[in-house]
Amino acid sequence: MPALAARVPVPEAPTTYVPAPSARPAVALEMRQATAEQPVAFRSGLEQSYAVGIGGPHRRKPAQSFAASYAAVPASIPMPTGENDALEIQLKPLPRNVENVADDPSLHNPLARLERLGTGWFGVVVEFEGVVVEDTSDVHSKAWVQLAEDEGKSRPLQFALKRAEGMKNDQVIQEVLCWSRNPMEVRRLCARKEEIYAKLIGNHKPPVVPGVPMFLETLVKHNVPAGVVSAAPEARMKPALEATGLEHVFQSVVSGDDVYRGRPDPEAYLYAAQQLGRPSVRCVVIGNSNQSVEAARECGMRAVVVAGRKPLYEMGAADLVVRGLDELSFINLKQLFSNEEGVEGNSEDGEPQPEPELEEDFSSDYWL
Repeated sequence: MPALAARVPVPEAPTTYVPAPSARPAVALEMRQATAEQPVAFRSGLEQSYAVGIGGPHRRKPAQSFAASYAAVPASIPMPTGENDALEIQLKPLPRNVENVADDPSLHNPLARLERLGTGWFGVVVEFEGVVVEDTSDVHSKAWVQLAEDEGKSRPLQFALKRAEGMKNDQVIQEVLCWSRNPMEVRRLCARKEEIYAKLIGNHKPPVVPGVPMFLETLVKHNVPAGVVSAAPEARMKPALEATGLEHVFQSVVSGDDVYRGRPDPEAYLYAAQQLGRPSVRCVVIGNSNQSVEAARECGMRAVVVAGRKPLYEMGAADLVVRGLDELSFINLKQLFSNEEGVEGNSEDGEPQPEPELEEDFSSDYWL
């Protein structure tokens, strides 16, 4: 009797399991809403995977079957909706082309949209100390030095006091002087510093810088909203602003209590721009230091520096440098946005078009 040949198991060809359309369960509404923004091919494969039962702990399919079923799904398969399987969900269309960075296609008023396209539609954010009123940084430096002596700390160095200008008190204590990071201790030191500053300055109110009232009247005349920003606490800034008599001009007042960090962080500028109803790319920051320029650049705003007695070459990073606000006009502010991308007068790629050159006449009469 011949010997029986050994039976070798022949592997079966892998088959792709695609359920019938009627056997596919309906997908929850939350599932469809969460995947409505994904590409059609990804959503279709995901829906097919849930339809065949992949992903559940009790009906998990082998990896080979999962890969085969996922690859076999065409990109044009309709996503089941529970009501009509043949209904396809359309992807969200891309935004419409805009004229420039300040354009808003969602506005239904064409006149309001046209106003945004002009260079005269912008907002102004002004620093309080050093621009609206005289700078009192020397008094703040004396207050920090006296606070260090009272608390038994080392005397702050000059560059540290220079860096502390424009910052909040708690920011100076934690990041510049590195005295403490305990919240209760930081609050105590901040309160003590404000007490020392109030004793040093007494009843003296910083005077308004010449040229500021006329400049603010120009902004009101041209319907340009303005906001004032300061790192000082509200208890100190509000009385000082009321003493100037200019609080009615500003549509936004941001103090150190309204933000978490001061300069060079642009948080205060962004908050003021939000209150003014202007995008950051259509705002001008008027400060008195390079920290203001740094914060303005960080959030995409234009920067104007009022140098005062400081050397002009130290403020070269700003878009415009003036000695005082009496040298700044409304036309100067509009010209800051003249090179904006998409503004009329520029080409489609944002670069100015060269002027055409006149061709010279080289006819026979030219050489006679």
